[in-house]
Amino acid sequence: MDQELVQYLDKRFHAIDARFQTMEDRFEQRFEEVKRHTGVLVEGLRHEVHLVAEGLTMHIQVQHVQEREYFDRKFETMSALFRGSHDHLQRTRPN
Repeated sequence: MDQELVQYLDKRFHAIDARFQTMEDRFEQRFEEVKRHTGVLVEGLRHEVHLVAEGLTMHIQVQHVQEREYFDRKFETMSALFRGSHDHLQRTRPN
């Protein structure tokens, strides 16, 4: 091959290599930015999920207390009815 052609091709290949290296550096920099941004988003999402879980836990606890109070009232009402019926049966029962 002609020495001038070899020098020309070397120069062109080095220029292309430099362009590829520049692009690779830009991609790597952009990738790192996206990775950091994604990390921030994930942390924010993790915090929001944690808040939702705490809210759900609080709701379940409050609901449990309300249901327990409701069933305790119903139990007391039924107990009073049964006691009243039992007392009435005992009074009206022939000896």
